[in-house]
Amino acid sequence: MSFNPFPIGTQLHVETCFGDHITGEVVTYEHSVKMLILSCPGKDSKGKKCLNQSIVNLDFCKNLKIIREAKTPDSNLNEPPARLNLLRLDQRLQQSVEQRENLLRSRNEHATPRGRQMFTMLTKHFGSSELSWQVDSILVLQQVTIAPPYRTSDITAKQNLPKLIGYVQRLVEKFNAQNGNGDADVEMAAK
Repeated sequence: MSFNPFPIGTQLHVETCFGDHITGEVVTYEHSVKMLILSCPGKDSKGKKCLNQSIVNLDFCKNLKIIREAKTPDSNLNEPPARLNLLRLDQRLQQSVEQRENLLRSRNEHATPRGRQMFTMLTKHFGSSELSWQVDSILVLQQVTIAPPYRTSDITAKQNLPKLIGYVQRLVEKFNAQNGNGDADVEMAAK
């Protein structure tokens, strides 16, 4: 029988190299790939308590601390490992991939920081799939273009869409009221 450094039931606190902190109970450990599955307390969308399964690659751990050792390793040998909810794991993977794709979509080396901020704000209203970059201009629903310096006077449309243009103008006005009027970007571009 091989040595298992993390017996089932051991309570761990793991800090990843990405800055994530995960605290939970060991469900299983696979030595050959250095993967650890932790059962972590959490809440579902309705606020009810539930257990989340977190998969941790120990190659990417910055710090690992044992909070509580398993009570008796022999009692856990007869128990089968807890079943993983593969549907939930697939959903979490898909959600994580979508978040990364959205983050990459919002990046644009040609846009000003103000333009990136506006893109992020518009993403909350339209969803990232409805926005795109056209060099340094923001394209909304493939119909409305917001050109730098991202003021209401910089909004153009391919077709006459008064409701959409009005809505985008209100969002841009609100953004500029909260973050300044955009004239600072015009002055910086002129220098």
